[in-house]
Amino acid sequence: MSEQSSSDVAERLRQLAQLLRDASHLSSDAQAQLANLVEELGGSMSGSHASHTHLADSTAHLVDALHQQKDAGFLAQAKHRLEEAAVRAESEAPMATGIARRIIDALANLGI
Repeated sequence: MSEQSSSDVAERLRQLAQLLRDASHLSSDAQAQLANLVEELGGSMSGSHASHTHLADSTAHLVDALHQQKDAGFLAQAKHRLEEAAVRAESEAPMATGIARRIIDALANLGI
């Protein structure tokens, strides 16, 4: 997602949210919670900061791993990547970082 506009990033995150809503291996509550957070993350991205791109890329990597039902090690690695992106983005994109941290917390509550 290098150097994409904020609307492109938001659209990609909306598509990923739909993948989560269709993830039958997750409970309906987990599907809704994660999908809503991913959409919220997309809505929080204005401008084309590199930090937004890193957060979106990391979120996409994680959602793809969830959708494809990757093993626990792969999911842990994707979650760690999102955590690192959130740390790097904190000063430039505090709102998006807060949402990314809520995604991480939701995953932890699911045992991921």
